[in-house]
Amino acid sequence: MNNRQAIRRSARRANEVRTALGENYALYQYHFVEFFIEHLCDISRTFRGDLQEMIVLALVGQVQIRAMRMSIETGVPLADLPSARLSITASSIADVTGIPRETVRRKFASLEQKGWVHKNSDGSYLLAINEGVAAAKVDLSEVDARALDRVARMFRDLEAIILASCARDEDADAHAHSGQETDQKLGTKS
Repeated sequence: MNNRQAIRRSARRANEVRTALGENYALYQYHFVEFFIEHLCDISRTFRGDLQEMIVLALVGQVQIRAMRMSIETGVPLADLPSARLSITASSIADVTGIPRETVRRKFASLEQKGWVHKNSDGSYLLAINEGVAAAKVDLSEVDARALDRVARMFRDLEAIILASCARDEDADAHAHSGQETDQKLGTKS
């Protein structure tokens, strides 16, 4: 399968999933909100109510993950990527989140004090990495494990909704197809 076919197949699947979840909105919404609220409460406890600090850390982490993916896709070693690809500024985070710049700077100072981020000479920030592992990942391993359990449970629940919807669609298609065959045998049109 070439790349275009894979992209079309992925887009078709995304549409099937969206349709199935839309047709079962109340059930989908229940599972999503259950996941979201549990996760937010867990994060809120972990960050002692400071969800803005969590958002800042998450965005720094996203920059790092994006850089890692780029390194893999392009074959360029992570260390050889431009520093702008590995870090983010307080201004950028403020622009994306709506959190005031000074507040973002205070969050960065707190995260730096915890040893989770490092400030570059240009004023941008990146994840603090110790022996190839992000310090925040080590310190947040318990909340990470709980999040993984929640994501797996939500995936299972949403997959059940999608599979049931697809089975109903297949049954309806089979029923319509058998009706057409009967009509053809009888010489009538459907």
